[in-house]
Amino acid sequence: MSDSLFSSSWYRVSGLRPSLRTHSRIHRHEYMGEIWYVLQDPLSGRFYRFTPAAYQVIGMLDGKRSMHEVWELAASKLGDDAPGQEEVIRLLAQLHSADVLQCEVPPNSLELFKRYERQERMRWKQRFWSPLALRFPLLDPERFLTALLPAVRPLFGWAGFLAWLAIVIAGGVTVAMHWPELTENITDRVLAPQNLLLLWLTYPLVKAFHELGHAFATKVWGGEVHEIGVMLLVFMPVPYVDASAASAFREKRKRMIVGAMGIMTELLIAALALFVWLHAEHGIVRGMAYNAMLIGGVSTLFFNGNPLLRFDGYYVFSDAIEIPNLGQRSNRYLGYLILKYLFGNKTANSPANTPRERKWLLFYSIASFVYRLFVMFAIVLFVAGKFFVIGILFACWSLFMMLVLPTLKMLKFIFVGPQVERQRVRAVGITAGFIAAL
Repeated sequence: MSDSLFSSSWYRVSGLRPSLRTHSRIHRHEYMGEIWYVLQDPLSGRFYRFTPAAYQVIGMLDGKRSMHEVWELAASKLGDDAPGQEEVIRLLAQLHSADVLQCEVPPNSLELFKRYERQERMRWKQRFWSPLALRFPLLDPERFLTALLPAVRPLFGWAGFLAWLAIVIAGGVTVAMHWPELTENITDRVLAPQNLLLLWLTYPLVKAFHELGHAFATKVWGGEVHEIGVMLLVFMPVPYVDASAASAFREKRKRMIVGAMGIMTELLIAALALFVWLHAEHGIVRGMAYNAMLIGGVSTLFFNGNPLLRFDGYYVFSDAIEIPNLGQRSNRYLGYLILKYLFGNKTANSPANTPRERKWLLFYSIASFVYRLFVMFAIVLFVAGKFFVIGILFACWSLFMMLVLPTLKMLKFIFVGPQVERQRVRAVGITAGFIAAL
């Protein structure tokens, strides 16, 4: 709830009579024993989480009541739990930014919402800075997936899971038996020019089955998949599907299965590829099988299946501990600790709702950053061992993205951020001392 019940900007929105657009949907979820409501926008594929109090306010937006009438009605129904006027303004701004609000917004109200429009600009910046953000939608696979669903559905039962488990365990035992042969001279084998070509051909194939795993899992639980396309992953074309409909599933078990299905698919492919590699003659087939093992096994262990990186394992882990937006909120929580306890801003708001969340957010913010640094240096050393110049260029780019750019953003926040306006001298002094110590 807001610290203050009233807002000096309330007059700008009190006369508005907004309503939700007809395409928006609201789902009831439970996280750590608490009820939350998830607003789904099927057109954009986005999801927004709200508290029960915010849900009460959203439910009153019928296009007939003014915002002042909505707020007074919410205050009479919710009592001490009623949101303050400033919180209602932020809620309206978020709904407006999500384009799910239907209302004529006058200019004096529109300026309150401008800060949320920065999200769209940030998306374009991310597309420029990150190859992962370059996505090109191609077609709607819904009819194709629906036609194959009867044949695929049995694989998602206990029989299918036990068969998968038996193959993966057999593969793991076989890897242990042939470990010296598999790891012998691995750097030269992987980075050899002819193998890099095979790797470039194998990777999209493995990822295609990975994405189909997500898509079919979404369909099995009643969701829809309306987008399939190609994204550029370090300039390599890789297929993707939009399985965001799984975010609306009420049971976290189903959301976790959808998130884990890509990992499970890759582990299955790695196990099957191992058996092909053992029995195939030297040549293209054996080479592609070896690369499929690397992609489905090693990359799953250190990247895709690791919750400290924002791939499938991250979303499964986030659902398991029932903390949505774990990565963003953990970074915000670390920033809150710095703002409040180092810079002395006593009015800073914590993104954590419970003591349990505080522990998880603090742990994850530190652990994920340390692991990303570890992975970055491991990749740099691996590549530089074969291609020194490329390794150095990759190291410079990685250091800029992980250290230099965040530092520049932090300095900008310290020197011009309104949150430290009264503590700016202290914030600058502490930051300068920290940099000097480094």
